[in-house]
Amino acid sequence: MKYKHKIVTSGDIIELYTYEKEVCTGKDKDGKREENNGRRGDGLKWVEEDKKRYRTETLQKAKKQLRREINANVDQWQEKTKFITLTYSENMKDVKESNYNFKKFIQRLNYKMDLKLKYSCVVEFQKRGAVHYHLLAYNLPFIENSKLAEIWGHGFVQVKNIDSIDNVGAYVTKYMSKDNDDERLRGLKCYFSSRGLYKPTEQILDKEKFESVKGALEQFETYSAEFDTDWLGKIKYSQININRL
Repeated sequence: MKYKHKIVTSGDIIELYTYEKEVCTGKDKDGKREENNGRRGDGLKWVEEDKKRYRTETLQKAKKQLRREINANVDQWQEKTKFITLTYSENMKDVKESNYNFKKFIQRLNYKMDLKLKYSCVVEFQKRGAVHYHLLAYNLPFIENSKLAEIWGHGFVQVKNIDSIDNVGAYVTKYMSKDNDDERLRGLKCYFSSRGLYKPTEQILDKEKFESVKGALEQFETYSAEFDTDWLGKIKYSQININRL
């Protein structure tokens, strides 16, 4: 498939893309694949630069995926979405051990509340180096903070009101800073999600239909940008927030 216009809808957030060059997927993508132009001859310096660039691109991709996932699920379940921060009273720096503790916390919470929690969770590091988690619980009924802390069992719990935030995905992914390139996360996930979440939808449109949709929405545009890429030329991007209509 080849296209130049795409719309991504994640809950109340709509993103519109226009590409200067055709985007190719499937067999069309394979047919256009180009060889690496001998860059490996640049030696170790290129290898290190490429690794750094790859990590940056991977983090940016993860942030985009999580932002869309969150916006597709906020307040789409039976309960109001709750933003919960889980911290350690001790200086826990072992990510694998901490992630195991988080997994057990979810299991205990599901048992105590008799549910299958739908959630997205970001891993972050405090200044002292300790691991902590920012958790969006999509279908969690009311629970007292003290009871939640007891179920967590490793330190402090904070529940923050996010009713006034109209782009929760963007708000939460701000926590995915350069800290998420911490060596302790190499080979590990920088965020977790439960199964069965709603997914953002993508629409590939021809120019006429795309321009029609864009024309109807552009007065409610909250952000726009143009940027150059190596493979697709110039990309025009705009974001619509239905909460602000």
